[in-house]
Amino acid sequence: MKKIAIVVQRYGLEVNGGAEYHCRILAEKLNPLFDLEVITSCAKDYTTWRNEYQPGVSSVNGVKVRRFEVVQERNKKKTQSIERRLRKKTFFHKSLQLFGILSFVETLFNLNDNLKELGNEWAKQQGPYTPSLIDFLQHNKQYYDAIIFFTYLYYPTFYGLQTASERSILIPTAHDEPPIYFPNFKTFFKLPKAILYNTKAEQHFVNQLFHNQGIYSDVVGVGIDEPVYYARPNVVPKTDPYIIYIGRIDPAKGCDILFEYFIEYKKTDTSNLKLVLVGQPFMEIPKHNDILPQGFVSEELKGGLLQYAAALIIPSFYESLSLVTLESMIAGVPVIANDYSEVLKNHIEQSRGGYLFSNVETFKKALDMLTSPETDFALLKSNAKKYVMESYNWNVVIDKVNSAVDYVSAKN
Repeated sequence: MKKIAIVVQRYGLEVNGGAEYHCRILAEKLNPLFDLEVITSCAKDYTTWRNEYQPGVSSVNGVKVRRFEVVQERNKKKTQSIERRLRKKTFFHKSLQLFGILSFVETLFNLNDNLKELGNEWAKQQGPYTPSLIDFLQHNKQYYDAIIFFTYLYYPTFYGLQTASERSILIPTAHDEPPIYFPNFKTFFKLPKAILYNTKAEQHFVNQLFHNQGIYSDVVGVGIDEPVYYARPNVVPKTDPYIIYIGRIDPAKGCDILFEYFIEYKKTDTSNLKLVLVGQPFMEIPKHNDILPQGFVSEELKGGLLQYAAALIIPSFYESLSLVTLESMIAGVPVIANDYSEVLKNHIEQSRGGYLFSNVETFKKALDMLTSPETDFALLKSNAKKYVMESYNWNVVIDKVNSAVDYVSAKN
């Protein structure tokens, strides 16, 4: 039995995050097939990186988890300050490249070294800053046949992969966002022995940006299980339809425009349509009779609320997969998604199981379709479910991960 590790920034049943949830369900599926352990931090909350779990070895749903302390909590102001400097310098580099003098100026003024140093400092501030985790990998990497690194954006993956690149499989969960253009990632995406992408759109984006087509790669995504069906929760009256948002309630996830557009819609809406929110808030939620925040809820309550919703709403501009979209579709619940996200747009267009919006008017139009008697909901639901069942199968996912592990272990 091959021995593998999965490195991720946070891990636990209480952790609220798409990539982290993706990591956990993949680890649980792979656990019977490998001598597997998860290597992670003691943090639960990404906004602080405060140590909330005990360091050392524990078990989560039968998966061995090895935790390391975060030695520095997140300093948001410092992180943002470095980000602003990097964005300015990145724009300056793009301008020099446009005029064909980038290489000359980089050599003359050592721009690459200066930018790399600043980028490395950003990665440390981005966190979770766990130098003991990196030390552990440095001294123990030879005992693993392969090490899977989740999410390019955080310190454990950024420094851990550089420490153990010869045994690395990267699941980047990348999308078009400002940090991916920072100079420290210019060489990073050429280091892994293998890269497993969530979607073809993600693979194309990364290849175009980093010219790393020569690395072993595959589009793997994730498997989606048939849902367990629940009774309708007593959160919304049975006579009232509702749409649901599930995830981190955060401007970075598009929740500011969600609230703005929904409140604008309700000014002229004559139905009792509600907006139910499931997830931890990282912003102020507007006080409105038709907005119903539920906080962080149990899997049973979340599943019940999703299954009886008229639609799932995904306002995020940036997604690399969107597990909740796929879980909604497999449950036969249509999805209304932000047209700006290439991944979400592909899900909707390929499935024909939902609607897209790009502004307040198209948002209103999508909600009107939900309440229109002319809408063929049976077809919409059938399309959504069929798309996920055909495209996101666990057997295929596990076979592809197995192939990547075999490839990497054979190279060592």
